Amino acid sequence: MPVPVTGAASPRRLIRDEVFLRLLDAIVDGDLLPGEQLYDAEIERWVGVSRTPVREALNQLAAMGLVEILPQRRTRVTPIESARLRDLIATVGVLVAGVVRDATPLLTDADREALRSGLADDAGSAVSTGLSADGFLGVFVRRLDNGTIARLLKRHLPEVQRALNASSSPARLEKGRPFVKALVDAAVAGKTEKATRAATDLFDKALVAIADDFAAPTKETR
Repeated sequence: MPVPVTGAASPRRLIRDEVFLRLLDAIVDGDLLPGEQLYDAEIERWVGVSRTPVREALNQLAAMGLVEILPQRRTRVTPIESARLRDLIATVGVLVAGVVRDATPLLTDADREALRSGLADDAGSAVSTGLSADGFLGVFVRRLDNGTIARLLKRHLPEVQRALNASSSPARLEKGRPFVKALVDAAVAGKTEKATRAATDLFDKALVAIADDFAAPTKETR
């Protein structure tokens, strides 16, 4: 397991949270690849902690579907399965569309400016960065201020994000950029129905195709 090269754990965070966030970022960003074996001792040396917070973090990631723990056998980053990913993208898409629908009428001038500037800043990666907490989705989630929805997205969205980062087809992500722009433009203009439709199209017409990158090869393609 080639762990990323970073500094020791920050004393400002609880140790278990630090380990969790380090591993989460490494998995989502692709530093730890799908199917890669995870060894407690290596993680302990990487983050500079004892075994207990490492196990706690791995169990938390397992509950999110990002780590697979087989007792007495192995712990690894969960492989990406096409069918599961397709279902997950569809489910997350419904959640995101609902957030956009309910939050758009509540947006403040500061929110609209954040959406505009975020779209400009993320012009090269509007889809992958837009779905992060600091991207366009974060603006809607914070404005809606619904703890249940926020927790559901926090649990399931990272699995979608790591698939976007691991995709071998940049053209699929490029296909999503017009939908992101349409979503932001409509939300800034206060057009709730158009913004919601753009959010739905982003997942149903662009992101769901990412799942095809992880389908098992057929006999014809081997």
